[in-house]
Formats: sequence, C-alpha cells, structure tokens
Amino acid sequence: MVAQVTNEGKPISWKLQLQETKTVQAIKLPSFDLKAIQEEDKVNDKLQAKPWRFGYKHTVDYGLENAGLWTEVSNGDRVWRILFESKGALSLNFIFDEFYMPQGGKVYLYNEDRSDLLGAYTDIQNQKSGILGTWLVKGDKVWIEYFEPKKVKGQGKLHISKATHGYRTRETYQKTLGDSGDCNHDVDCPIGSDWEQHKDQNKKSVALILNNGNDWCTGALINNTNNNQIPYLLTANHCTNGQNTANWAFRFGWISPNPVCAATTASMDGPTNMSISGATLRANNSNSDVALLELNSAIPTAWDRVWAGWDRTGNSPPFVVGIHHPAGDIMKISRDDSGVIKSPNGGPTAQTWEITSADNGWELGVTEPGSSGSPLFDDNGRIIGQLFGGGAACSGTDDNGAFDYYGRFGVSWDAGGTAATQLKDWLDPAGTNPNTVENSANSAVFAIDGSPYTSIPSISCGSVTPTIVVYNAGTTTLTSLTINWDIDGGSPTTINWTGSLTQNGTDNIVLSPITVASGAHTFNVTSSNPNGGIDENTTNDSSTNIFSLTDEFNTTQVHLELLTDDYSNETTWEFRNSSGTVLYSGGPYDGSTQDNTTFQESFNVSLGECYTFEIKDSQGDGICCDFGVGNYSLKADGNVVILSSTGEFGASEVTELRVDTALAINDEALERNITVFPNPTSGAIQIKVKNWISDFEYEIYNTLGQVLRLNKLQNNEIIDLGNLSSDIYFIKITEIDTNKSIVKKIVLDK
Repeated sequence: MVAQVTNEGKPISWKLQLQETKTVQAIKLPSFDLKAIQEEDKVNDKLQAKPWRFGYKHTVDYGLENAGLWTEVSNGDRVWRILFESKGALSLNFIFDEFYMPQGGKVYLYNEDRSDLLGAYTDIQNQKSGILGTWLVKGDKVWIEYFEPKKVKGQGKLHISKATHGYRTRETYQKTLGDSGDCNHDVDCPIGSDWEQHKDQNKKSVALILNNGNDWCTGALINNTNNNQIPYLLTANHCTNGQNTANWAFRFGWISPNPVCAATTASMDGPTNMSISGATLRANNSNSDVALLELNSAIPTAWDRVWAGWDRTGNSPPFVVGIHHPAGDIMKISRDDSGVIKSPNGGPTAQTWEITSADNGWELGVTEPGSSGSPLFDDNGRIIGQLFGGGAACSGTDDNGAFDYYGRFGVSWDAGGTAATQLKDWLDPAGTNPNTVENSANSAVFAIDGSPYTSIPSISCGSVTPTIVVYNAGTTTLTSLTINWDIDGGSPTTINWTGSLTQNGTDNIVLSPITVASGAHTFNVTSSNPNGGIDENTTNDSSTNIFSLTDEFNTTQVHLELLTDDYSNETTWEFRNSSGTVLYSGGPYDGSTQDNTTFQESFNVSLGECYTFEIKDSQGDGICCDFGVGNYSLKADGNVVILSSTGEFGASEVTELRVDTALAINDEALERNITVFPNPTSGAIQIKVKNWISDFEYEIYNTLGQVLRLNKLQNNEIIDLGNLSSDIYFIKITEIDTNKSIVKKIVLDK
C-alpha cells in the first residue's frame, strides 16, 4: 500500500459545473465557548509537554446514506457532495470512521472559493480500521466530494464522525502571545560544517503530525537493526493522549526552498505532496515520554526518505541538534553547543536530557509547542531522545534562554519490560542488542528524474510573481529540463532550464510579475526532457498553485465604518500600503466607553497602488456574534462598497484592494458641460460650466493621488497653480447634488 499524494487531479464537479451546487444546504457546525478554550490554551501553550491545539473538534454523524447530495452524470457515474460551515473557522479538517474507496473512487476536499484543494483520496488510502483523518483545508466552508464510477456503484463507504474547527494558526498564536517566533531557523539554514551532512540526511526523517484531528506534534522515522525500512515513527507519548492513531495524518518534506534564518521575513512555502494517513501504536511509556508508531502505509520509494539512526548508550554528546515543526509550521532546526545533562523533568521519575537554562538554552533557534515528539540528534546524527517539554521560546530574533528537556532514548529502550512499553522489541527484532544503529536511506531508484514545484510568494497590485523550483529527484546530475507554465490553462510559456543539480538539489526560477484580473487563478507548471532525454519518473512532473487577486477600485479615499462589539478593547486595525508600511491604525478601544460604538475613518490613497486592511481581535472571536453585533464596511468614493463584513472572523480578517491608475470614469453629461483651459498651462487654469444648475467642488491631486487643494467651485473661476512645480496633475470636479464627477489631466509647464 502506498500513501496519500495531495493535489492530484481536480473534482469532477468543477469541470461539469453542476447546477445542483446552489441547492446543497451547508451543514452548520454549532458554536462553542471559544473564550474558554483560549483560556485553556493560555495555560497549555506554556507547557511543551502538551500537544499544540489549533482546533475544536465537533462530533458529527454524516455519511452517504443520511446527508449530502447525489448527482448522476450522463454516463452513469455518480458524484456525492456535502458542504460544512463553521463560522469564523480558519480551517476545517475531518475524521472518517468509515472510509472505503472502490477502484476508481476519489474523494476531494476544497473550500468555497476553490483556493485550497486536498486530494484525491483513493483506494490506496483504505485501511483495515476503515478510519481516515484528513489534512486541513483553509476557510470556514469546506466541500467534501466523492466521485463513484458506474462500474463500482454502491461499493464506496464514507461516514464523517469528527469535524475540527481550526480557530488559530501559528501566526495568530504568535500574535496572541506577543512572541513573533522570529528566532527560529528554517531547516536549511546553516547549522555548522560539522553537522551539515547529518542535517541533509536527517531532515528527510522528520514529519509534521496532525494528531487527534486538532493538535500538532512532530516525529521522525527511525531505523531498526534489520535495516528493512519498516515505517516506524518515534514521537512523544503525551501526543497520543490515549487517542486512536489510525486517524492521524503525517506530512514529510515540508521544507522552505528559500530558508529564513532568525529574521522577521516569512518563510516561503515548500512542497506539500508527501502525506500519509493512519498509524498503529506499537509501544509507549510515560517515564521517558516515548511513543513508537508504525505507519499504516509504506513510504513510496520516490519520496527519498531516511530512517534515522539512534544511540542508546546514554553518553553525553558535545552538542545536540533538534529538527521540528513548531506550532505546525514549516520545518525548523535548533542547535545547543553547551552540552546536555541528565536530569529528571516532567515528573518525579521522568528521565530526560536537559538543555539547561544555566547555559542560556539553545545557541541557535528554539522549540515551541507543536515541536513535541521531535527528535534530538547527537553530534554523529543519531537520535538520543524526543522532545518532552520545556520553556524555550523566542524573544524577537533571539531566544529567551530557557531550558528544554527530551525523553532519553536509552531509558525508552527497555522501559517497562514488555513490547507494549519498550522500543527494543520493535527496533531490534533479532535481539542483537547493539548500542548504536546508523540511518537507512530510502533513496530514489530513478537515475533521471527532474521535477518542478511552484510558489506564489508575491501578490500585489494586479500582478503575481511566481517562483518555479527545479528539483533533481534523480541520482544523476540534472543539467537541463524543459519547463512549461501557464495561468488558468492558457497558452503555455516554455523555459529551457540549464544548470547543474546533484540529487535533491534545487534551483529557483523567479518569473517577472504577471498581470492578471481579479478573482481566483491557477498557476500550472509541467516539466519534461531531463538532460535532453526521457524522465524515468513522471509522477512528479507537474505542480499547481491556486491564488486569488482582489478587485480594483476607482477612488481617492477608502472609507471605514466600524461598529465595535461588547469587547472593543480586543479590536485593532491597520491600513497598510504594498510595502507593508502602516499608514493608518486604530484600537484597541476603551472597553468602558467605546463598546457598541460606531467609528468612521477615511484613508487617502494613491493612484495605481495596492493596499491591505486588516482587522484583528486579540481573543480570536471576531466582533460578531457571540459577544455583540459588531460589523464593519470599507467603501470607495461614491459610496461604492469594497467590503461589507458581518464581523464574523477569527483572530483577523484581511482585505486587499487595488486603486485604479485613473481617478474616475468621467460622467458623459458633465464632460460636455465643463471646460478646463488652457491645458497645458504655464501657471493658471480656468473652469467654465455651460449650464450652471447646481453647486460644484474641485480637488487637485498629484500623480500619487495626494490631495493638494479642495474648494467649492465658482463659475468661470481662475485657479492659480503657480505655487506648484512643473509636473502632471489631476483636477476632479464633482457635482455636489448628484455626486457625479469628471477628472481632467493638467500639464503644468512653467
């Protein structure tokens, strides 16, 4: 059995554009006491000996027989769709307690605007338990779609027992605690020449764990004495919490192609196509906080994974390295050069390695909640423990100097004396009892294997700047590759890449900004002809990235109207330009006098610029509806609605908007009735209105859209521009009664 590969194909309903979609009624998940959950998180987040909870898990009862909508296609195939909605959710994910796919059956999950797609889940995800846990889909409305071919009609089984409302992400968590996490290092940041080779191998063992449907932990593939690559994965006992690991999901190889090393810059997203669902708990013990799982699916050879080696001697190494996924984030790395000590932590009998606060903690990076269960490697690249707990955290781009502690592998080896409590029965099946074991690599069997994947790191002002990453998955050095890319299936553009990449090497191709219309789009990339020949592995020759752009507005100002809720002290907002500079901001408001109060603000904007408005709630429950009926709107000139929000969001809601390069579309009647002359001018202009029947006002702008002058207009008025420098300006003349206007370009040439 092989494993889940995401972003494979698309739901058939997208192609058929089924009209019944409009008639599917969303199943609305009930509200819950988010504030009580957040109060628990404030305590638990300080305890790394707990998984990092990101969501609230609902118990549900929906399946093919009692919910959703079946649609029969003309050829006899069938499609079943169900829509879940959980107001304010940042993400939704699900647990099937019945999952069986017949051959040809496919399950997809996607959000309402189709910007996040997961699947296909097929018959290769079938497990003996019939259980399957899905990965996360962004948004508060998520579709589950099952395609069933005619020849296997009635054979598929689907029943959803759990639905998780994701109420925070790593970013919202950081903001809530005032801890940016900026001291973390992406795993490909320099770690020291004495460990670079070990890093390049061991990062291939580490996995992000979605456990119990609502928590994050980390684990690592670990070798056994037979070197036969049984998919054993080492993590922390506290991550299991007595739950059924059959519903867990695991993501390997989520690594940023452009590493960020202790900086405020956001990491670039990496490939997310190596995910597996389901595991069986083989051994666990609270004394050293250890759990050994066996994945229910084999690791595909093409994934090029590594089973880490281990050392059970208990000898203290000169330095240690941790690789982990803090708070469900992209893979990070930490290093401590002070030397770990043996010390009881996490309980009176728990035996751990301690990274001491007396030596100022980690020298490079830290761990955070969500790193639980991650491997601790010695100077030889062998696992000596897994993360139990601690107090390490970031303080800006530095760490806080606090300690961490890891359950000792040597203690876990024979703890409890039974196969259910110790590691040796599983990792040493022949009973050879070695002190150390080296890693085992599941290297790709393909000699020629070129592959692309995509990232959209920059979206602004009507354009995107995609990056294509060329990846050599083969054992032979990659020197050339033909790349074809398109947007929304349009005419492809060909890039004949050349270079020199050894196995697992990458090279970034940053495209020039591409102008696209507002709305959702798909960036598609395919590759062929590696080294001018045949690709021996075509399963990784395509990549897709979905992105969205906002609408463009004709305006000189953006107008905010905000009604606060019962907790106005939780509300803040920012209005930023495309460089991220905060131009205007508001809140937190005075909870004693400004609850349930309406505020109005106006923001000057520049022509052709892009802006972001972000409203935040420090408690992650928006401004409506459990604690008041707050809402807000953004409007352009002329009362044109940019956004009308009910205020139902989580920690924040972000709106991007673009300002047109022209100030306005001229009203035809005013265009005929009003004359501005002379133009060009050396210092003055005259405005003449033929049929003066109402009052007018005029505004003069520079090319940045800045208002230089605003006055009521007199007929045949002469306006002196002598105090302005030679340049291009705009004059906007508005009929006050009707709010209709025209804009004229003025060339001032002194």
